[in-house]
Amino acid sequence: MMQSEETDFHRHLYSLLDQELNHMGELKQILDSETAVLTYERNTDELLQLIAEKDAKVAALKELETERNQLFNSIGVNTHPQDITQFLRIEVEARPLLPLWQQLLELATQCQESNRLNGTIIKLDSQHLQQALNLLREENTSNCNYDPQGCTAPSNTSRLLGQA
Repeated sequence: MMQSEETDFHRHLYSLLDQELNHMGELKQILDSETAVLTYERNTDELLQLIAEKDAKVAALKELETERNQLFNSIGVNTHPQDITQFLRIEVEARPLLPLWQQLLELATQCQESNRLNGTIIKLDSQHLQQALNLLREENTSNCNYDPQGCTAPSNTSRLLGQA
């Protein structure tokens, strides 16, 4: 690459990484808000708004990632995160961008963990709701106990409570 092409490449890469970092930070805030709504507030309207914001932020991040990948492909660098890290470590002119890249990777990991947590909360809520619905559907709930995992299990109606 010629000097002006290198400078353009580095400026473009800096701009992309900066934008990705900003969007990823905003995504992390959305995910944290989603966690709070799922855990404490239980406000469906707010949750739906956060989901829409999250979807828009993820779409914007995908566009930036595509543009970044095209930029690296244009100079023959594989777009796998480890290869980008290696490139930024080796190329002297690109080295100042390494901290931005590392922040982006760390923030992406935090977002993945937050999203996984939110998925777990939703799954547990769904299981609890299903258990509650099953209890309501049963004709004779007095013959129903819970096993050690909290799932419903038929009771032994021939055994009296007073017997041990």
